[in-house]
Amino acid sequence: MFSQPVVRDEHNVPLVRGFAKGIVEDLRVKLPWYWSDLKDAFHTKSLTTILYIFWGALANAVAFGALLGDATEGYMGATETLLATAALGMLYPLLCGQPLTIMGATGPIAAYIIALRSIGVSLGISFLPLYAWSGLFLAVYLLLGSLFSVSNAIRKVTRFTEELFSVLVSVIFIYEACNYFVTLFINPEVSHGEAKAGLFVGLLTFFTATGIRGCRNGRLFNQWIRNRVADFAPVIAIFLGLGVSWLLIGHYGIDKIDLDFLPFTSGDITGTTLGTDVRPWLVDLTDINAAGIGLAAVGGLFAFVVIFFDQNITVRLVNASEHKLKKGYGYDMDMMALCLCTVLLSLCGCPWLVSATVPSLNHCRSLCFFGNEGGNDKQEDEERRIEEQSMKTLNKLRDLVSMSGVPEGDLDDAEKASSVRSVSESGLSHKDLVVAIHKESTSAIEMMSLPSGTEITGCLEQRITPFTTHLLILLALLFLRPALGSIPLAVLRGLFMYNGWSNLAGNEFWDRIWLFITDPKKFPEKSYVQVKLWKVHLFTVIQIVLLIGILVLMRSPAGFVFPIVIGLLHPIRLMLVKLPYFSEEEMEL
Repeated sequence: MFSQPVVRDEHNVPLVRGFAKGIVEDLRVKLPWYWSDLKDAFHTKSLTTILYIFWGALANAVAFGALLGDATEGYMGATETLLATAALGMLYPLLCGQPLTIMGATGPIAAYIIALRSIGVSLGISFLPLYAWSGLFLAVYLLLGSLFSVSNAIRKVTRFTEELFSVLVSVIFIYEACNYFVTLFINPEVSHGEAKAGLFVGLLTFFTATGIRGCRNGRLFNQWIRNRVADFAPVIAIFLGLGVSWLLIGHYGIDKIDLDFLPFTSGDITGTTLGTDVRPWLVDLTDINAAGIGLAAVGGLFAFVVIFFDQNITVRLVNASEHKLKKGYGYDMDMMALCLCTVLLSLCGCPWLVSATVPSLNHCRSLCFFGNEGGNDKQEDEERRIEEQSMKTLNKLRDLVSMSGVPEGDLDDAEKASSVRSVSESGLSHKDLVVAIHKESTSAIEMMSLPSGTEITGCLEQRITPFTTHLLILLALLFLRPALGSIPLAVLRGLFMYNGWSNLAGNEFWDRIWLFITDPKKFPEKSYVQVKLWKVHLFTVIQIVLLIGILVLMRSPAGFVFPIVIGLLHPIRLMLVKLPYFSEEEMEL
């Protein structure tokens, strides 16, 4: 039953499926690849990816752990977040359907946990029992979602929601990084030298990583060397920032350059942030009344909305055709693995983890092959794909030209009448046909004009790099805490900013924001520029208003209900079509 991979019918996917049918199909698709997922990891790309993602996952856990620690008075802090990231980050890739994603805390989830605590405090309900019960209800919702393939609903979500949610995650990353640097200058307890040094090494880390990443499309050396250097861009930036930080400290002295460092101590690894005497690892589920459990049921449902979008949009972005994945997907397996992880995290009072968008996309792209670096087989596959796409393009152009009914040479009256009848029968005007031909030709030109060696030709799909990355985090916590404690927070905030910025690349919502100040003659060759400019700007403004509204709501006393707004994004998109300003065809461009 599970010996051969299954080919799915991608065009007839039901919104929900019968009991366990989806997860059984996922197992039939993924289990035949399991041995390949292990042995394929023996590649140089695995090493570069592990070194890169390790720092990103560490920075992500420390940043959100510190944020949660401040908001929960230490009951859920950096220690809980780091240990949860390390332990569950090793378990999840062994069980899930898409192991290229990276487990971690995210901005939307952290904001929701803070909002959940706020409403609990206002009602006199203890935070950890309310959180644990909410997590158990959340696990039940995830279990039902897995068994009835609720994740199929994500296929109905359009780019309107995907792009807005992706920008939301990036904005949270960039905001937290910038907020740290601003706080350095306005905090009276921070010296002026420390503030300037922190900003300098943070920006140095960010610009170094961004600059080196861009060398993939440069002119120096050959493509293989450029690709290898680009793979190590964040690692190089971190070590450069770390080295410069300690050079400044050595030159000016610790009194003048007293940077903030990772908050690690040499204490017992089994201790919680507040100590097990104050805050034990297992949450007391009996320290809550019936009303609190009722609130937890609602809280778990709202958390399910946030996690549903956070998890599935991330997986969908990773599964995008541009990454050239070959081993299929398993949305229901992902939800089941997430359900098991959520139970453990809730009982221990650790933050819920999902497939974090920015680390997951960085992980996937770091494992991608560019040009012919994947070997002759991948090069031949890419050449075959381009040849097939070229044939399809030529056939489409021939069909479009034939629809016009225009023969070669001058036209007499009879031929003109025949041409008009042919166009009329096709349902398209000559103008529509010219636009369609231009669109198809532009797409073909873009495909053929990619610089050699910069196009993605494949991806190293396996389960070892995410497992090993989180294993290193666990080993570092056990044996390298003094070394980790010597890393300035400013360096990791610079990496935080880089992760958010790099995730914006290729996001059409972000690209359309820049159209407001872009010379119309320099507009990108994108499908949306075919729509009237005022409509494009109006559509973009609507997304901006929704984005700002979500950000404001997340940080307001009513932040507990912001998942409702996220859940309404797709209905809002459907309502836009009913307005007289947009047609369905324009919305799809």
